[in-house]
Amino acid sequence: MGAYIPLLVMIIVSAVIAGGMVTGSSFLGPKKPSGYKSSSYECGMSPVGTARERFPIKFYLIAMLFIVFDIETIFLYPWAVTYSALPYALKVFEFGEMAIFVAILFVGYFYIIGKGALDWDESEAAVSNDRHDPVVTAPRPPLRCGNEDSGPVDISHALAARTLPSYGASSQEQGRQPAGLEPEVAAVVSH
Repeated sequence: MGAYIPLLVMIIVSAVIAGGMVTGSSFLGPKKPSGYKSSSYECGMSPVGTARERFPIKFYLIAMLFIVFDIETIFLYPWAVTYSALPYALKVFEFGEMAIFVAILFVGYFYIIGKGALDWDESEAAVSNDRHDPVVTAPRPPLRCGNEDSGPVDISHALAARTLPSYGASSQEQGRQPAGLEPEVAAVVSH
């Protein structure tokens, strides 16, 4: 009985914290209801239609496939942990058993890929060969930035004038002037 006391304390503390948060938010929270705040929230979109829609069977199929491959991962971890501590004969046996298990799962995986169970988009555009449509594969016109007609730019005089560093502690410590400035302007800038 004494071994369950920490568990009981944890349950009581978590219940008190959860109840305190709910009670505190109801007393301290703002109470300005509006139609927008009272509406249901679904993925950032306004709900349209009834909540009693039929879902495609593909959602349930993907969920079941996830469970199958999740169970495969659950079986692989303990096998991998205990594999190195086994004698050689059992290593060979367990490796063969796991290879058969993984082979069966891969057969199922390739079967569901062949049946198209993992294809999310079933629209006509995805099924058709519109990816080879000339409109889609035509080269795009070059991007324009707006200054293509301004002519060539000459930057040779700007590069020649900057022989000394114009900023930083090293140029101030060595008494250098920023490039391209008169001595009186450089003295104001450096101090």
